[in-house]
Amino acid sequence: MDKMEWAVWSLEYLQKARLAIHDDFNGAMEELRGYHGAHRDSWYSSCKNIITTLYHRSAEFAASTQIPNEEFASPEVFEVELVNYRAWVQTMADELERESVEYQSKEGVDGAPFLVDVAKRQVRNTLAAVDYVLEKRPAATPNVISPETADLNLIVGLARRFHEAVLSLKHHPHNGATFLVNDEWDCQYLFRSILAAYVPDIRDEEWSPSVAGSSGRCEFFLKPLRTMIELKFARKVSDAKKIKGELATDFLDYGGNKEVDRVICLIYDPACALKNPAAIQSDLSGPKTGLERVDVVISPPRS
Repeated sequence: MDKMEWAVWSLEYLQKARLAIHDDFNGAMEELRGYHGAHRDSWYSSCKNIITTLYHRSAEFAASTQIPNEEFASPEVFEVELVNYRAWVQTMADELERESVEYQSKEGVDGAPFLVDVAKRQVRNTLAAVDYVLEKRPAATPNVISPETADLNLIVGLARRFHEAVLSLKHHPHNGATFLVNDEWDCQYLFRSILAAYVPDIRDEEWSPSVAGSSGRCEFFLKPLRTMIELKFARKVSDAKKIKGELATDFLDYGGNKEVDRVICLIYDPACALKNPAAIQSDLSGPKTGLERVDVVISPPRS
C-alpha cells in the first residue's frame, strides 16, 4: 500500500484500538475518582495527569479517518505527528516508571500503587497500537523527519500539556515557593521557561507588519523555526468571541510577515469556561493567508 493508504488505514486502526480500550479508560477514570488516599503524593499526581490527558488526546488523535483533515493535512504530516505522538506517550511511560521506582524505594515495598499499574496499562496499550501501525509503514516511506518539523510538533505537544505544568507548580514538595497562573502575563512567564529548555533562540514580543491600520504582536518569535507563538487566557464564556476575533486579525498580520510561516497559539482555559473548544480549535487552525499552518491549542484538552 502507498503512504496515503497506510495513513488512512492507520487512523482507522487507531480509532478501533481506542474504542476497544474505551471501557478500560473509563474504569481508570473511575479508579482515580474513587481514590481516598493522599492526593498530594507525587505518583498520584502523575497518574491523574497522565490518565486524564491520554484519555482525551488518544480520542482526538484519530477522531477523523479522512486525510486531509483538520489535524493532518497530508500523509506526510500524519507520519510526522504519529512519530511525535509516540514520543509523547513514551515520556508518560518513563514518568510512571520513575514514580514506581521512587515509591518502592521510599516505602520499602516490591510493588507500585494500584493506580500506577492502571496508568501503565493505558500507556502500554496506546504504545502497542502506535508501534503496530508504524511497523506497517510502506518501505519507501522516508524514515527521516526534519529537526524543524519535529521541534514544532514538540512545541504543540508542550502547549497541550501546559495545564499539567501549572498544576505541578501549585504544591512544593518541601514547602518552598509556589507559582500560580492567574493571568496572561503568568502564562507568558511560565511557557517561556518551558520553551527555554528546548529552543535556544526565543525573541520576546515581536511585532508584525501593519495590515489595514493595525499590527499584531505575538508573545514569542522563534526565528530559526519561522514561527510565532501567541498566548491567550480565557476567564469566562464570553471570552470565546473576543479571542476568536483577536486571533483572526492577528493571523492576517502574521501572514504579512515574510519571516513567518507558522503560528502556534495556546489558549489557556483553566476553568474550562469556553464552550465547544473543539470547534474553536477547528475554526482557527489550518492554513491561512500567508501562513503554511496555524495550530490553535486549548489547554487543558477535553472532549
